[in-house]
Amino acid sequence: MVINIKRVGIIIREFKENNIDFIGTRKDLFSRFQDFNVSIIGIPINIEFNKLIEGVNICDGIILSGGENFHENDFKLVKYLIEKNIPTLGICLGMQSMAEYFNDRREIKVNNHYSTNKYVHKVKIKKGSRLYDILNKEEILVNSRHHTGIPYTNMLISAKSEDNIIEAVELSHLKYFIGLEWHPESINDNNSYLIFKSFINKL
Repeated sequence: MVINIKRVGIIIREFKENNIDFIGTRKDLFSRFQDFNVSIIGIPINIEFNKLIEGVNICDGIILSGGENFHENDFKLVKYLIEKNIPTLGICLGMQSMAEYFNDRREIKVNNHYSTNKYVHKVKIKKGSRLYDILNKEEILVNSRHHTGIPYTNMLISAKSEDNIIEAVELSHLKYFIGLEWHPESINDNNSYLIFKSFINKL
């Protein structure tokens, strides 16, 4: 019997450590997929766009990972993922690239949303959203590691923080297109498991 193992592409980014340039993402994002029978493929955002798309096209779904800075390919990639209806989960900067594609790339500075604690604040989830259907909760605790936020977007806003910062967005007419401002890969709880499981189930 042939087992069809799905492929998840993780968009990896440039970062600097001890004045040395690297390309990658946090280990906990890769580790999160050990709970599922999938293969992981790292796809650098900072390569020629056609080469980036070659990597995307061999995957069944894409994770738009977090990071410090947007690359010009981010918004072209969001457009491509929507057009091809490729299951996509955006995290932090990845979520912002989704939302900013629909708001002329506007962002704002936010305060008190960066912490290394496991839980930082609550988010209120919109009933009727896909995120609500996944978690079956109107409120959850999340972590927070961002200095900027989204002032508005034409995507459905499916969660906000207590201080009214947009925390989750989605396009419900697509197979799976959800962005989260927090980092579910860094929270070992049932809410995070359900989010990744819902993504895997749509591949």
